[in-house]
Amino acid sequence: MDALNSLTDHQRSVLEQYQSRTYSEDISSSIRILRENGWDIELAEQNSYQNTDSQTYATHHEQDSPSSTSALLGNNTSTHSRSSNKRLLWIFMWPFSLVWRILGSLFQFTARLLNRPSITGPRRDARTEADRFLRDFESTYGTTHPTFFSEGGYTQALKAAKRELKYMLVVICSGEHDDNDAFCRETLTDVELLDFLHQQQVICWAGNVRYTEAYQVSNTLQATTYPFLAIIALQHINGTSKMSVIDRMEGPLSASSIIRRFDSVIARIGQSLDRLRAERAQREAERRLRQEQDQAYRESLNADQRKQELLQKKKEAALKAKQAKEDMARKRRHYIQYLCQHALKRDIAPDQKATRISFRLANGDRVIRQFSGDDSLVSLYEYIEAYSHMDDTMISGEPVSLPKDYEHQYKFTMHSPFPKTVYLPDPSKKIIDETGLWPSATLIVDANEEEEEEEESQESHGEDVD
Repeated sequence: MDALNSLTDHQRSVLEQYQSRTYSEDISSSIRILRENGWDIELAEQNSYQNTDSQTYATHHEQDSPSSTSALLGNNTSTHSRSSNKRLLWIFMWPFSLVWRILGSLFQFTARLLNRPSITGPRRDARTEADRFLRDFESTYGTTHPTFFSEGGYTQALKAAKRELKYMLVVICSGEHDDNDAFCRETLTDVELLDFLHQQQVICWAGNVRYTEAYQVSNTLQATTYPFLAIIALQHINGTSKMSVIDRMEGPLSASSIIRRFDSVIARIGQSLDRLRAERAQREAERRLRQEQDQAYRESLNADQRKQELLQKKKEAALKAKQAKEDMARKRRHYIQYLCQHALKRDIAPDQKATRISFRLANGDRVIRQFSGDDSLVSLYEYIEAYSHMDDTMISGEPVSLPKDYEHQYKFTMHSPFPKTVYLPDPSKKIIDETGLWPSATLIVDANEEEEEEEESQESHGEDVD
């Protein structure tokens, strides 16, 4: 009993299977054989038959051995005869033990064959079988059950458990077994078990051996009786990581037994799995950090590029504005030069009516000039513009023509002193038609200060951009 108490739940399960297969009632002997074979039930079962044959032969041989040398010498003929008979008996019994092992294997194969799903029905994919199992289970036992994996089949569940570093619980049922109904109705609906699986974030995949995939999984995991459960997790073995079966449970089990077995698994490999999770979390954190750094670098680079592009556009705009301003200044100079060559030298014909206009300039100078009555109001502005720039550089030199695509803007206005009447450079109005300008008038010339301030502001802005 002490030897039985020292066993783990897994070892007890293996012991029960071994005694059921070999029909052995000697617990101590069964534990010894299993320990000698590393708790490998197949190897222990095979070696147990061989040991039985050898022990049988050894027992008979010891019984026939003489107790002393004299007895051997005295009964040589009889002993030789009995030894030969025992050897023949051992040789005769050996085929029976071999047949026994073969029958055991055939029994296991037949049990699996009887549970094989029918191949005459329609073949369904893994997702369809998972959905059908869920519908069948809920229609019979209700909606209180573990969260069965429904995103695919067994392979997809295995990949999800490996990807997410979670425990995986495989549940394989068979409606032909007497214990199946009680297991599904009581164990798989137990609230304590459901809370445990939820807290441990266990991926639970379930199937019925009547369906193709569950039958294949049953063969892969070497299930011998049902219900069958297996706990699978990622293991790091010999430098490689792979999904391995950590524990397997066969036959009817209570919810508390499953939780204890699960706790035992967690105690054995929990630290290893936590270490893998920590390593993966660290790699994921490093990956996110690299992504954030790359993103920040790209955003900073894009911001610098946008800033450079904006600065370049401003420089180009300032350059274009400067060129346009220089071109405008050049055309304006040519236009004023043209006025100096023509407006100051304009003569009045003897037959034309003339008016005498006195200009009082903004600098205090007074200028008097006669204009023809047929001249437009623009001629007044042209004269003052030319007079204000009258020097040798404007008058002398080769004749200058009017610049193309140019509209001259005057930086001053004229108005009469009283009553105040403003006269704009309107080419459609003649002097003779303005009563205030005929036959004589005095006009005050005022500089447009707003235009000068605007020009100075544009020049200052252009310098800042450069």
